[in-house]
Amino acid sequence: MAPRKSTKVAAAPEAGTPEAAPEPKTVKPRTRKVAAPAEPAAPKAARKSKAAAAPAPEPAAVEPEPAVPPAPAPAADPLTAPARAVLQAIQDGVAVELLFIDAEANPPRTFEPRQLIFDALARQWFVWGWDRRYNAERHHRLDLIAQVGPVEGMGRAAQGPYKEGTAANLIGGWLGGEPIRVKAVLLKQWIFAVRQAPAPFPEFAIEEMEEGKAQVTFVATDLRAIARWAMQFGDGIQVVEPQRLQDRIKQVGMAWAGKAAAAPSPAPDRSASDRPRRDHGHKEHRSEHRSERESRDREPREREAAPEPRRRPEPPRHIPEPPKPTVKAGKIEIRIDRL
Repeated sequence: MAPRKSTKVAAAPEAGTPEAAPEPKTVKPRTRKVAAPAEPAAPKAARKSKAAAAPAPEPAAVEPEPAVPPAPAPAADPLTAPARAVLQAIQDGVAVELLFIDAEANPPRTFEPRQLIFDALARQWFVWGWDRRYNAERHHRLDLIAQVGPVEGMGRAAQGPYKEGTAANLIGGWLGGEPIRVKAVLLKQWIFAVRQAPAPFPEFAIEEMEEGKAQVTFVATDLRAIARWAMQFGDGIQVVEPQRLQDRIKQVGMAWAGKAAAAPSPAPDRSASDRPRRDHGHKEHRSEHRSERESRDREPREREAAPEPRRRPEPPRHIPEPPKPTVKAGKIEIRIDRL
């Protein structure tokens, strides 16, 4: 164990005794601190390794920034080159020239586009309008068309009279030639459908009438196109004017009814007696003899082929016996000859 430290208490000097002189303080000599020689600087590679070994201070917590959704990629243009050219022609009101891929089957033609249609079932673009080659309404598939070019002016098949400033794609069966003013009455099941569809003819107007009916008026120049448009509604339309449109629809209806009710006619009897006589010289006589011979040969064949009808057995009949012939007694002659 370590020795205990002893503490001595200095006793106070008694009275009358001289004070003891204080002991002189011992002064410790000062020693200078000499700095130790600095170590040589370590190379840079060692410094880097030490820095890498030292743990990096933890970064302060930073709130995450809200995620920004990426900008959507630009959608591909669904319009093909022919569809874009047709749409521009419809907007400008001009006719176009259609050049088909198969030029031998479909020669070039001037076309007045009215509508550009994308069909969801066929997944194809279609153009509808007036085909001046056939002078009728037509649909054309744009995937079969190689090039669509504009036509300068009204085109080679423009027919007048027509109003000044009329678009070139309205001259064909809509505004070229003699105008036909049409008035008809639509029934309720077709009014909404016609209102939602694009106008099929120029100056097309629909006005409400009494409940469940609406009056339709428009102007066109092709009677066939007007009749086709009217007949698509069946009994849901009543044509008021013109009279020739009524007659046209009646003719088509009678033709439909006649074709449906027509029964197969019996084969004509080509016998020699019913044939009209023709003056063909000896050929006529040969045909007559041949037909007579064939008819004669046919009769016994038909008799043999035809089955004999069944006959009921007749009840036995009592046949009277014929009377027996009476035998007369013969005469006996006796002759006596003389001896």
